[in-house]
Amino acid sequence: MSTLIYRKSLDNLHSNGINTCNLLSSIGLSTYEMKNPHGRITEQFHYQLMEKVSDVNKVVFGSTIPEDVYLNSVELSHSMFPEFIGLCLNETTPEAALQRFAESRFLMGNCDDLIIETGTSHTRIKYHNNAPRKINNPSAMFNLILIGGIIKSYCPAIRMQMQLTDSVIQHHSLLSDLFNSCCQLQQENNAIIIENHYLTIENEKFNALLNRLQINHIDALKNKLFSEPPLTASVNALIEQCYRAGKELSAGIIMEEICQNLRISRWTLNRRLQGESVTFSQLLAQKQLAISMRLLRQSRLSIQEISERLGFSSHSVYSRFFKQHTRITPMQYRDRGGGPMD
Repeated sequence: MSTLIYRKSLDNLHSNGINTCNLLSSIGLSTYEMKNPHGRITEQFHYQLMEKVSDVNKVVFGSTIPEDVYLNSVELSHSMFPEFIGLCLNETTPEAALQRFAESRFLMGNCDDLIIETGTSHTRIKYHNNAPRKINNPSAMFNLILIGGIIKSYCPAIRMQMQLTDSVIQHHSLLSDLFNSCCQLQQENNAIIIENHYLTIENEKFNALLNRLQINHIDALKNKLFSEPPLTASVNALIEQCYRAGKELSAGIIMEEICQNLRISRWTLNRRLQGESVTFSQLLAQKQLAISMRLLRQSRLSIQEISERLGFSSHSVYSRFFKQHTRITPMQYRDRGGGPMD
């Protein structure tokens, strides 16, 4: 789940006097992880944080989702995910926009299930919450409102039937106005029902070139987002940050810096990394190797200076480390111009 989903909520709570650092640390998250521009959190943390934020929102705003989110769901989502929402607003038909939303919603998060059922006369868009029953999960309502807003951008006069499993909701009349029909409660599924003929209306403002560029951009984002698990990506970035500071840092000092930034103990860091099938030592070694290769290619630093910068106890220890991973010495790598190893 993208951390951007929570960024505005946490900012709003902070501006209303809520200590969001304590809120995050109560479930083992840090402000550093949440402020990462392309940060992700696991499904487990998502549901834990959702429960916390929803409960505090009820106290502060009187609702799990503030009213402005209902009214400005498309605009708010576009401010967080311009590539994704921009593409959904630039498709040939509402039907194509709906399919694009389903395919690309991983940018926001894909912990829950979105199911599109097309019948002879109507299409049903179902949103299934996968959160534990005890958690009050407003994701279904928010996503259905967002989908409805996107489809209405193609056909403002469209009538959609919204169905919710809840028996009571806030802003009932507001939802009815948004969908141009009365919202039905205590239903079997959370869903929107749309007449098929609305979904085939042509978008006269469709921009084919922009559409291709948007698709390419989203494909690139997908590759970037899923190249590393969430915590692994944060730890790698912090290791890089430590070395870029230009200090001679040991492994112990780097781990201490990371734990301070993430506001977690060494034990918790190791346990969470283990959950992502990696260890701190592995990440540190990979980053040390990558940085040393870069310095050997691009700088005039001596082997001794590179060794010291990367926190090795001696030139010989660094050389053994480098050869263990590359089968050649640092000097041989530099003499080759940083070319591929056989």
